[in-house]
Amino acid sequence: MDDDAKNTNPGNPADAGQGNQDQQADKKTFTQEELDRIIQERLAREREKYKDYADLKKAAEELKKLKESQMSEAEKLQAKIAEYERRLLEKEREAAEARVETLKMKVLDEMGLPKAWAGRIFGTTEDEIRKDADELKKLLGAAGKPLGAGTNPPAKSDVNPWKKETFNLTMQAKILRENPALAARLKAEAGAGG
Repeated sequence: MDDDAKNTNPGNPADAGQGNQDQQADKKTFTQEELDRIIQERLAREREKYKDYADLKKAAEELKKLKESQMSEAEKLQAKIAEYERRLLEKEREAAEARVETLKMKVLDEMGLPKAWAGRIFGTTEDEIRKDADELKKLLGAAGKPLGAGTNPPAKSDVNPWKKETFNLTMQAKILRENPALAARLKAEAGAGG
């Protein structure tokens, strides 16, 4: 077997150490001064590439002014009209988006669905929006669930969970449930003082 083949055997740990030493010997190291010099040379090359950027920018501005001065009044008006048409199209697009969002909110309100679902409803006409909202309602099972189910109080309830007294009582009950030792101590104190 050849000596080179022996040195490249991946299964031999001794050969792996030999390979790392060879790779480290091939790597070149630089002093800080050498690195600074290399970086400065590269920066100088890049600056050389773009040294006339300011001149080119100034020339482009002058060319634009020259072209504008050479335009006839009709051409200037045509340019303004084109800009106004572009702005008008943008405003029309924004208005159409707002109309669709308003339609979505109206349909969701009529169907008794959360307004947060508006982003999940697709369509541009009222019929398309209504159809998609109905499908979403069926898929998510909101059709037969009355408002106030689960942790929400019923819609006609006089109990307001955010009222200060209700909130305080709720928090006190929660604290006592989570701390049975505290509940027992308070109960004993109430029995002794009562």
